[in-house]
Amino acid sequence: MKFMKAGLFNFLLLPALVTHPTSSPPISNSVLAGAESTPLPTIENRLSADNSEFRLLQQESIGTLKIGLPEAKVRQAISCDLQREAEQLWGADGAYHQKWKYPNCGITLSMVSEQKGATKSIESITLNSPSRLSTKRGIHIGSPESSVVKAYKAEWNRESSKPGFFVAGSVYGGLIFQFKNGKVTQIFLGAAAE
Repeated sequence: MKFMKAGLFNFLLLPALVTHPTSSPPISNSVLAGAESTPLPTIENRLSADNSEFRLLQQESIGTLKIGLPEAKVRQAISCDLQREAEQLWGADGAYHQKWKYPNCGITLSMVSEQKGATKSIESITLNSPSRLSTKRGIHIGSPESSVVKAYKAEWNRESSKPGFFVAGSVYGGLIFQFKNGKVTQIFLGAAAE
């Protein structure tokens, strides 16, 4: 298992979890713990899968942003200044990954393409202050923790959630809310682990 958002959600660290710095691409797309290595589904497979584990990933959006949205529509949806990091080829999936940061809007997108310099699409979305975007169910930065529980109780993954963090769906594809003093301080939509 690899941790794709190193430092983003430290609560997910388990003995069998291999972490890496955000500057290094993932090394493997397999479960490292145990005797067998089993490839995990790609984002494309998660979006097309008829699987309740990924239903939230398939259906959720943050504002008009959603997983798989092409970059042309991203540019139409966000009017803040863009800071792009360098593209990185990840050996785990053979794809090119790039962070698109909109600090004045509190939005960070992980973008992905099959070829270097090719048109990218959203792989994950992270919101921080000063973002004013909301999930489909109205949760935004500053929402009370009780509102998150009420809105996403049916998808609550109690096993993956820890104090200060609420996982809706799965760490392999879902929403993760981070709290401080009972209020949402970060929202993540995507796969935090593969």
